[in-house]
Amino acid sequence: MRDGLLIATVLGGILMAAPAEQAGAASSVRTFSLFLLGHQIGEERRTETVSSSARQLGFDFKYTDRGTEVALTSTLDLGPDGEPRRFVTKGKTYRYFNADSEVTIAGDRVNVRDGLNQTGFIVTHLATGGGVFPLDNAAPIGVHEELIRYWMSHGRPGVILAPPATSMPAGEIQITRRGVETMPIGEGDDSFRVERLAIDGAVWGRETAWWASRPGGRDASDGFLVALVSWVGGLGFEAIATGDERHHGAYVAAAVRDRLDDLHAWTTAVAPVRSGTYAVVGATIIDGTGRAPTPAATILISDGRITAVGPSTTTTVPRGVATVDAKGQFIIPGLWDMHAHVGQIDWFPAYLASGVTTIRDMGGEFEFLKPVKDAIAAGALGPRLLAAGLIDGPGPRAFGSVSVSTPDEARAAVRRYHEAGFEQIKVYLIVPPALVPVITDAAHQLGMAVTGHVPAGMTAQAVVEAGFDSIAHMQLRGQPGSPDATAAIAFFKSHGTVMDPTQSWNEFLSRSAKTPLSALHPDIDRLPPALARLLAATTLADTDPAVIRSRQLDSWRLLRDAVRAGVPVVAGTDKGVPGFSLQRELELYVEGGMTPLEALQTATIVPARAMKLDKDLGTIEAGKRADLVLLGANPLDRISAVRTAQRVVVNGRLYDTAPLWKTAGFVIR
Repeated sequence: MRDGLLIATVLGGILMAAPAEQAGAASSVRTFSLFLLGHQIGEERRTETVSSSARQLGFDFKYTDRGTEVALTSTLDLGPDGEPRRFVTKGKTYRYFNADSEVTIAGDRVNVRDGLNQTGFIVTHLATGGGVFPLDNAAPIGVHEELIRYWMSHGRPGVILAPPATSMPAGEIQITRRGVETMPIGEGDDSFRVERLAIDGAVWGRETAWWASRPGGRDASDGFLVALVSWVGGLGFEAIATGDERHHGAYVAAAVRDRLDDLHAWTTAVAPVRSGTYAVVGATIIDGTGRAPTPAATILISDGRITAVGPSTTTTVPRGVATVDAKGQFIIPGLWDMHAHVGQIDWFPAYLASGVTTIRDMGGEFEFLKPVKDAIAAGALGPRLLAAGLIDGPGPRAFGSVSVSTPDEARAAVRRYHEAGFEQIKVYLIVPPALVPVITDAAHQLGMAVTGHVPAGMTAQAVVEAGFDSIAHMQLRGQPGSPDATAAIAFFKSHGTVMDPTQSWNEFLSRSAKTPLSALHPDIDRLPPALARLLAATTLADTDPAVIRSRQLDSWRLLRDAVRAGVPVVAGTDKGVPGFSLQRELELYVEGGMTPLEALQTATIVPARAMKLDKDLGTIEAGKRADLVLLGANPLDRISAVRTAQRVVVNGRLYDTAPLWKTAGFVIR
């Protein structure tokens, strides 16, 4: 080292620090390859200029998701001691989510511009060794790298403040060590000591990072980030140092193992209030069949099933059986979300706390879904997880890592999902039309149903005629009662086509800048801080809210007409807030003219029938699985009562909702 200057060199895509030969500024470039659902989609390019007085890092984060470019540019200025001075970021981290912030740090004074809002504060806990390091969501990846370096060089503190989020506990980052291994890195076979780290607070849920110590380095902080497993938009997202992409699968598998360890720990920590044999007494039962509610009722549960249900006056609780007093409460069947995208285990306790006991994942990352699905089936904490395996066409615009271009590839993809225990296939947008009937035939021969999007070059009617059993998103158009709308409804009814219209996500994406998020989700102040911040960064429309509402009402009324005509409509959310968005979905159906019971049935018996599980699920009847929600108000009087879940029963295990909310990181009121 000469005059305090370090020059960066690149070896196999990994940044290595080396002594400078002469004073002055020097530059280097480093890149990470970016993956979404296991499919390589872009790159982050980092440029670094180092002098005796500062390090300046520039980040060009860019990827293409299904033909849409997502780009973010950022700069990070560091002092020669590695202390952050200024961070600026602008662009998008996902196609719907914006980033636009600036943070300057001078001593214990922090100034923040977050969009149009500006604030400043004095850091009061610096004396405890926590420190401050700016970070805004999952990107840039290189800022995560500098965050870890900062954490290591500051004695690995328990908490680091991470503006631009400034309200506590928002903006609090925690890093913990999960393991250590020796592994080859880069294009050669050189082995490095690698620490596996968990990062909490950057996104909702836990990120997994791998940090390699440089051979001969002065300490662990003199190293580099090899990989980061995170999520964007509810989907699995990874960044791998260029040259090390061959280990992508190994990094994902290791991250999933860590998260499974967390899930099993939660399963032990959040014990059910009751399990085995017990009775729930005194509540009004809305069994989901359409029969009149039963007041002052008793439900007997044993080994995960309902053994008896009826008025307490005629339904006897055997001697010695424990009872749960539910007087004043209303019990409905467990709710279903038929269009979920799960990229984190943190979604599971939030679903359960909301009363959602079954979800259908519509095209997640195989390496995550398969082991997590198996763990839940074996008793881990979470809603029942059904899965539709994603298949897309070939090329850079593909969504996910399973692409097919020939009949043999299509059949092989279907077989792989079937062997993994997936219940359905999800066809995506660029599957060649000629392969759609190949996929549907292969799936039907194996007892699997087919759902998905309408591929380019086809119509909704064409995919149904080619074998689709279900179609994702809203497929009805026009004015309610118009000849075209009536004809489309008749077509889907005649084919028994199941429709999951995801209206809560449509409402969220088309929200006017004049409509507060609390108008959609009155409990928005309960969200985990990182999730609340992400949702608040959504692009908003300039359209008059009344105009938006008028268009949306037409869609909801079309759904009412479809339900009344006999089309199986199932409630699904796509993205948003797990549990909350399903509750909002049902509220929108009622706003469009469905009765509260019709809306409830789209999230209970209708999806159970669609998945051919109605002999076990969907209503509260003797012999069925005990999936129940105990509400504090009557949803037949007001559908928003579905927001009042106090206890939930899944496979006979009864939980209080408060510990579930706490586990998911939500605020408990």
